[in-house]
Amino acid sequence: MRLRGMFWLAFWLAAAPGFAEALVLQPGEGSFVFADQKSNPDKPVTVWYFRPDAWDVSRPVLFVMHGMLRNGETYRRAWMEPARKHNALLLVPEFANQHYSGAGYNRGGVSLNVDESKWTFAVIENLFDHVRTATGLTRTNYLLYGHSAGGQFVHRFVEFMPHARFERAVAANPGYYTMPRFDRDYPYGFGKSPMDDERLRRVFGRPLTILVGENDNDPNAKDLHRSALAMEQGRHRFERGHNFIALAGALAAQRNLPLNWNLQVVPGVGHSNAGMMPVAARILFEP
Repeated sequence: MRLRGMFWLAFWLAAAPGFAEALVLQPGEGSFVFADQKSNPDKPVTVWYFRPDAWDVSRPVLFVMHGMLRNGETYRRAWMEPARKHNALLLVPEFANQHYSGAGYNRGGVSLNVDESKWTFAVIENLFDHVRTATGLTRTNYLLYGHSAGGQFVHRFVEFMPHARFERAVAANPGYYTMPRFDRDYPYGFGKSPMDDERLRRVFGRPLTILVGENDNDPNAKDLHRSALAMEQGRHRFERGHNFIALAGALAAQRNLPLNWNLQVVPGVGHSNAGMMPVAARILFEP
């Protein structure tokens, strides 16, 4: 009984929120639960990770954001080979439907009525600190990728987290966008959101690539968001990505701001994380 009690004590200490000392990322595949004490401690996320054998604390960290199926383990498995090739620590936080609705995940929990420290976006920054403390990581920034719903998360993260420590970000095949325009309200535009002139100046200067599949052009795609304001952005994901970058360029020119956002098309690929991944990995690891 005593040994069993000691086992459960060790287990709960390892899972305890903020108990970074207990987090040991062994080489290979694994997972742990992160309950963010600074953001939403009652909404834990399971973090699926892969640590290459040769990884050390000076090497890159890559966050990968899953799609609407909330299938973090699947995305971890898909991204293991690029992580191994580039000797990067792969972290895939899984935002379960139980705790995070579409507004909580895809839209990052952004609201004028919610403090930024409570946005879902804050979990990424706090998780990065958790891993840095536990591993002694010397890197001060990370790489960020998301596909589909994860692409929605990533491009909005870039828009509304100007101080976030990502080095490069890639949003692949988002279903719809927070367009860089103030005459549409959030989540379709910057209206009635925390966006202001200073935040806009900073976020336009951050490195963001919108990655669209050439064949992600089905206006009748099963999971395509079709509200009136989403359809205003374009008939399908391919068209919406182009319109997003065009509007960003127009707003940057109007405000006389430098823009470090770009769009790349992946030939012959539709709505596929696997198809987008090789190009995304080159953008992230070989800029």
